[in-house]
Amino acid sequence: MDRKLSNKDIILLVILIAVMLNITSFCVAYPEIGKPESNTLARDFSAYYTGAYRLLHNPTKIYYDGVQPGDYQILPHPQPFKYTPSFLILFAPFLAVDYLTALTIFDILQLALIPALAFFVYKLVKDKNLFLGAVAAVIILIQPLPTPSINSPPAPLINLGLFSVNSQAFAPGYYCGYLFVNAHILQAVLLLGALYLGFAKKPWLSALLFAFALLDPRAAIVALPLLLWYNRQKIRHFLIATAIFVLATNLPFFLYYNIGSTFLRTVMNTYIISQSYAYDWIPIYGVVALTIVEITIAIHKKTTLNRKTIGVRQDLATTSQSLDIN
Repeated sequence: MDRKLSNKDIILLVILIAVMLNITSFCVAYPEIGKPESNTLARDFSAYYTGAYRLLHNPTKIYYDGVQPGDYQILPHPQPFKYTPSFLILFAPFLAVDYLTALTIFDILQLALIPALAFFVYKLVKDKNLFLGAVAAVIILIQPLPTPSINSPPAPLINLGLFSVNSQAFAPGYYCGYLFVNAHILQAVLLLGALYLGFAKKPWLSALLFAFALLDPRAAIVALPLLLWYNRQKIRHFLIATAIFVLATNLPFFLYYNIGSTFLRTVMNTYIISQSYAYDWIPIYGVVALTIVEITIAIHKKTTLNRKTIGVRQDLATTSQSLDIN
């Protein structure tokens, strides 16, 4: 006897298809990552590698653009580092290998984290409305939505036999993230992990992932209301843990060569904060999708409750009238 697919089965199927499309984007982008991004700049990963290298060898120049004396040589030129100082903690281990090896390891690592991202998504949406949950899963794992970005490179066509499809058609943000070896895919994993752990009532672990997900504060700020919502039953623990972890991972940098102060001055630079790239929207769209799901469900529950309350009041009023007549 054939078993009818449950909502959870359908959500799982949607997630598996989305993961396969995500992997396809990686496979298309991967052959290009060893090449420079342009005639003048290396891939985005060069910013992380150079930032970590300067942390150990030239800490006063971490947020300076261009090649500095004593830099690790990356051709043609490394990208400028513009993320939170705590981000350097995650990238210091990559200095154990040369730049190209580290770049390859990091891109593969981001791909390897996609199943973890899929797990977080499944746990968060499996008991929600089927349509809303499926749409949120697709947005988080593929990010097919248009982005007001300034760097959408031409992508090769995928030959499907009878026709060909542009490789950016499925996951433009992820394609750019893998192609430029950018860390916003990692940030999406950290933010979704923090949301899931809050949902699972593990506020300390939620706060820990959130502290490292602050690498780009824009997406972290968007995620904060939903994080507070998921951690609402243990909100005090979450807030205390967040304060501890954020201070522990960033305060030392304010005491070490004023790296923290330099970062704050960099953030205030209009040129830096006005830039928008396709991969920037991976964590933002993902968080917004989940937020819309939760708001929609909350409104539906409240509406249903109000209707039931009105119905009960009407029944009581009818019963009272009947008693009065008798």
